[in-house]
Amino acid sequence: MEFTLITPDKLKVTLGPNDLAQLGISYEKLDYTDPASKRMLISLLEQGKHEAGFHPRKSKLFIEVFPSEEGGCIIYFTCLRTGQALPGSREGPGAVVFSFSDIESVIQAATHVFARYSHRIYKSSLYRMEDGYRLLVYPLDYADHLSILFLGEFAPRTGEGEVLAAFIQEHGRSIIEDCALDTLAKYFS
Repeated sequence: MEFTLITPDKLKVTLGPNDLAQLGISYEKLDYTDPASKRMLISLLEQGKHEAGFHPRKSKLFIEVFPSEEGGCIIYFTCLRTGQALPGSREGPGAVVFSFSDIESVIQAATHVFARYSHRIYKSSLYRMEDGYRLLVYPLDYADHLSILFLGEFAPRTGEGEVLAAFIQEHGRSIIEDCALDTLAKYFS
């Protein structure tokens, strides 16, 4: 097990096959919804704090896991600040907007999307408009858009970009800022 502080906001953890066996997990079984995976990641963060001086503060963390040739894996923990693009990624579309006619549909979508793709969404906001609701989603998965494609099964995609987001923020009534999917899933799952 090797901890490398790449920058004050980025920690690299290299785990060999023996390390994974000791932790009781494998690369294939890593899953953000699995309690054992969560415990392992928290344990690695604690060790990274002591061994490499990684202090993520209260920022959100972007976690990337890659298999290594030796049968282990490499994990990167990166602190994200509001509005910061992901390292090594393109800027992305910013906000992607979905239109809902009623709150029940919003709740249904939020609970399903949060359960499967919360790790792929940076933030989300919910607004009330005259003709329904607008959900603004800021995806992390710019390459494959799985979270956005899945959300599209629940509501039509109205558009994307910061101009549309600003229009909704100005003319809509804010219901939940920054963590709409998280909040709705917490109360209705």
